[in-house]
Amino acid sequence: MRLPSLRLLQVGICASLVICSIACAAAPEPEFEFKYESDAALRQLLEKQVPAYPQTGFIVFSDPHLYDTALGTEGKAFEDYLADDRKLLKESVEILETAVAAIKNENADFVLVPGDLTKDGERASHELCASYLRQLEASGKPVYVVPGNHDVKNGHSFRYMGDVVERVPNVTAEEFAQIYREFGYDEALYRDPDSLSYVAVLKPGLWLLALDSCLYRENVEGQEPVTDGRFSLATLRWIEDMLEKAARGNNAVIAMLHHGIVEHYKGQEKNYGEYLLDDFPMVSKLLAMYNVRLVFTGHYHAQDITVARWTKGDKFLFDIETGSLVTYPCPYRIVSVNASQEALVQTKYIQSIPSHPTGFPEYAQKYLLEGIAGIASRVIQGYDVPAAEADRLGRQVALAFLTHYAGDEKLTPGQEVIQSKGLSLRGWLVVAYRKGLVHGLWHDLEPPDNNLTIYLTTGKWQ
Repeated sequence: MRLPSLRLLQVGICASLVICSIACAAAPEPEFEFKYESDAALRQLLEKQVPAYPQTGFIVFSDPHLYDTALGTEGKAFEDYLADDRKLLKESVEILETAVAAIKNENADFVLVPGDLTKDGERASHELCASYLRQLEASGKPVYVVPGNHDVKNGHSFRYMGDVVERVPNVTAEEFAQIYREFGYDEALYRDPDSLSYVAVLKPGLWLLALDSCLYRENVEGQEPVTDGRFSLATLRWIEDMLEKAARGNNAVIAMLHHGIVEHYKGQEKNYGEYLLDDFPMVSKLLAMYNVRLVFTGHYHAQDITVARWTKGDKFLFDIETGSLVTYPCPYRIVSVNASQEALVQTKYIQSIPSHPTGFPEYAQKYLLEGIAGIASRVIQGYDVPAAEADRLGRQVALAFLTHYAGDEKLTPGQEVIQSKGLSLRGWLVVAYRKGLVHGLWHDLEPPDNNLTIYLTTGKWQ
């Protein structure tokens, strides 16, 4: 993913509102009818059934965006890329190496990786990533992956040579499944013929529904990959077929996909809908009605957990979004389910890497904060806002994003989400247009984001 803040205010205020309203009005509704709604016996089964999750422990890390540094890390072309995308790409290999070493020492039955395995889908980066995942498998921890929007048929798979950008091979969907055949695809119980989705048995009585939500078929050579996510009607039907098989076999299900499936803050769909699955209310309801309790996502680079509830049938679904390994605070999650049907979610962080044996968290935080602040300031200045004023606003915007990425957002007493006092008219208009977004980033939806216990039978948490 390109960090959401990088597109901040990049279209005119009035034009954006018009375009957004047109796009929202024109969005097609999928012609999909839930099978359980017309099958009374199936509906009765799902209403009575309470999934029994076997005891297990597992790791989730997301969006490692691994970049094979042999493709170039010096020169104007690469620096220009970094200027518009503040991921720790130069350090991505060190970060993944460190994460793999740490995860090897964790007590876990398996590892989930919800997409964006590479910087921009370079074949060399994919092959390097697979080599690190093999190390985890060799330690006795099976790994399961799905693609992210950067991973397949990416038209921006580049080598950077001084001032020159040169295309390098990317991968097709078939090649992705081949490179990662050891990480879900070979051992899949079922494969979706229309996507890279699959079902795997994690343990007796526990299925993984690994979903490919990406639109790489729409990618164009030489252009950025499509960020949005959507399921075809064929894949939606396959998903429900898999959920029905799981229910009839008394298998509990956890799901994994790249795109968010529940809105993580008020206004996310309006401001950054491409980081949520299209028709996410319908799809999240489908999963919840089949008693899926936990869905693991990535894409937005934020540590955030949110829950959706449906009063009819007391159904609920937790979207557990995990931040990117190469974006502050460089987290991974440890999840354990006990015999009392409690899911304990904990967060750990990359604390050091070889090039930064001390002070790595501070370095990562400063890198992100200053990078987003600079980008936001430049964009705001494009609206003829004075530079000093744009710098001040850009810093506040960057702080909101950084805090949201870290999770468990909390304003200090008396702190404003964004200060508008003393602004010029143009500065005030910029604030008026984006204050709702900044407010949403600061005001976290329940539950807590980093460490909590979820009661899988009731949907309560502490």
